[in-house]
Amino acid sequence: MQFHTLKDALIDELHTRPFPVISLPAQVSSIAVLNPAPVETEIERLTDLANSWGMPAPQKGASCFYQSCDRFNIRWERHNEFSTYTVISRDSAKDKEQGSLALLGSDWLQSVSGEIISANHIELLPLAEAPSGREALRGYFDGERLIGSKIYDGNATVWTSMRSHSDGFTKTLVIDEGINASQAGRAVRNLLEIFTYRSMTLLALPTAKSLLPEVSTLERRLSETSEKLKQLKTMEDEQNLMAELISEATQVEKLIADHSFRFSATEAYFNLTQTRLDMLREEKIPTIRTLKQFHVRRFIPAYNTCVSVVKRKQNLSQRIGRTSELLHSRLQLSLEDQNQRLLASMNNRSKLQLRLQQTVEGLSVVAITYYSMSLIKLMVDPLPLETYLPFGDALVVAVTTPLVFIATLLLVRRIRKKLGDSE
Repeated sequence: MQFHTLKDALIDELHTRPFPVISLPAQVSSIAVLNPAPVETEIERLTDLANSWGMPAPQKGASCFYQSCDRFNIRWERHNEFSTYTVISRDSAKDKEQGSLALLGSDWLQSVSGEIISANHIELLPLAEAPSGREALRGYFDGERLIGSKIYDGNATVWTSMRSHSDGFTKTLVIDEGINASQAGRAVRNLLEIFTYRSMTLLALPTAKSLLPEVSTLERRLSETSEKLKQLKTMEDEQNLMAELISEATQVEKLIADHSFRFSATEAYFNLTQTRLDMLREEKIPTIRTLKQFHVRRFIPAYNTCVSVVKRKQNLSQRIGRTSELLHSRLQLSLEDQNQRLLASMNNRSKLQLRLQQTVEGLSVVAITYYSMSLIKLMVDPLPLETYLPFGDALVVAVTTPLVFIATLLLVRRIRKKLGDSE
């Protein structure tokens, strides 16, 4: 048997970036960095961190790095647009602003380049150590409104406020009610991916809002241009309108090209967010909104705004295409009408030319006859016709003239007929 060279690589791909195994209690802090440094630079910094804590260094060209030491577990993942740094610790976070990330050292954290698009603290507690009662939970989240649900068939409860606190991080509390270490790890991974992919999805919202006035202006201009189709009178009007359509089409295509990647990525991130929400298998807590209900209320409308802008741009492009086709058809009809008038004019000219040619032919017959008779007269004058004939040379010329005229006319007609047969 011959195995495909990619068989094992494809199977390994299914096992990359596994979820962590987390024993409770635990502290998890994670940041997603947009526009990070090149991969080589990130790996170099991770190598310095690994050496300082006695951990194996990441491999060159790696897209993820998972290692543990006696104080924490670190997880680094490189994605297309961002990188994530996650620290899992069994110690209570001493630094309230950076949480478990503080274990990496402030100097090392300062060396991380890029812009933080998502920052989260997740605390996993046994039921006995968790805050009890709604007031205690609200105090944990600085008095903000609570969002929560039972997950994984009721084996854990998730609480959050979906807001950034004074440290810039979003807090989430996971309370153990029967989950094991693997389920806790999957819950943390799903929650972190929900928060990160949600932020990456919403990254297109400001762009969509900024494009709305421009799209509306183009829609209005296109409507005005379409109305002008009914008012066209001359070829010049049609050409001017085509120039307007080309200008509008150029602007629309530029809008589509400039923001195509951002909106395409938004759709992918939105689908990933929805998938991770489904994986939590939420069960509602009375009077409390679930994470999915919260996203339905605000997240999905924001995404739909982005989708509406994309659809409006595509619709604009299609409308311009249809209007251009109509104008092109009108131009074709105008050109055909112009060609017909030109052909009719050429036909009239041909008739005039034929008449002129016939006139010229008549004059040429007269001219040939005249010059022929002049030659005949020159030949007859020296002859002594009166000596041998009862009439003079004048009568010979007079009798010969019609014969020469008829012969010349027949000859010209024969030549014209032969030319007509050859055509």
